[in-house]
Amino acid sequence: MRLNVLRISACVALAVAASAAWTIEPGLYGVQSSNYEEGNGLFRIDPATGAATKICSLSHESSLVGATFLRGQLYATDILAFDPPAFYGTIDLQTGQFTGIHDQGWDLNWHGLASSESLGVTWSISQQYNNVLVETDLDGNMRYIGPTGIDGRGMAYDEIHGILYATNYADSSLYTVDINTGQATLIGPTGVSCELVGLAYDEMTQTLYLNEGYVTNSLYTVDVFTGAATLIGPNGHTYIDGLAWIPEPTSFTLLAAGALAMLRRR
Repeated sequence: MRLNVLRISACVALAVAASAAWTIEPGLYGVQSSNYEEGNGLFRIDPATGAATKICSLSHESSLVGATFLRGQLYATDILAFDPPAFYGTIDLQTGQFTGIHDQGWDLNWHGLASSESLGVTWSISQQYNNVLVETDLDGNMRYIGPTGIDGRGMAYDEIHGILYATNYADSSLYTVDINTGQATLIGPTGVSCELVGLAYDEMTQTLYLNEGYVTNSLYTVDVFTGAATLIGPNGHTYIDGLAWIPEPTSFTLLAAGALAMLRRR
């Protein structure tokens, strides 16, 4: 209980601080892996229809991208920018310029990416190193936590309830992942392919989104209790597998403050 109070208190402070200088348009964003048909790009995705609108191309090639929004920055994985080729870093939301932070421990496959505003970290699953959960702090320091037991692709974090979600390629199912041990626990099958997929979580509406970028090229909602995916609609583009939700700071502040008050009453 105390951990949840501290987490939500931190969210309130961060959201209030960010709101004064917030210039980013909130909503759902997608990052596209490079492909012969379209190249790659950064997209806005309509959460009501699934339609994706391209903002710009990326400055570097990309492959099996993970994406998340943290402290005013869009983070991404598997950007083919330097040597070694796969890098973790940030993408400018207006120009698509990638800035590298680290080389993912020479791992070429960090397909999923999630983050916590209150903890100031991102998580990925290292497919090259026994599917271990990896944490990166705001200074770019990596920490290997423990094996997940899944080939994790899309990832998203529910800040209010402290739940890390991931999809598994092998059985196309939704899992929770323990951020302290890395152990994954099955929720249930999504019913869609989880080979090229991204997850994002909207705390205001408590909605988990899934974008499938290889078979259906469509946006879905996912039931966090059963894992079942429900179709919203097609993107109109292929290979969008990095997915990130950018909240409105004022709305997020109200939500976090309300959750904190509820916990205090308890």
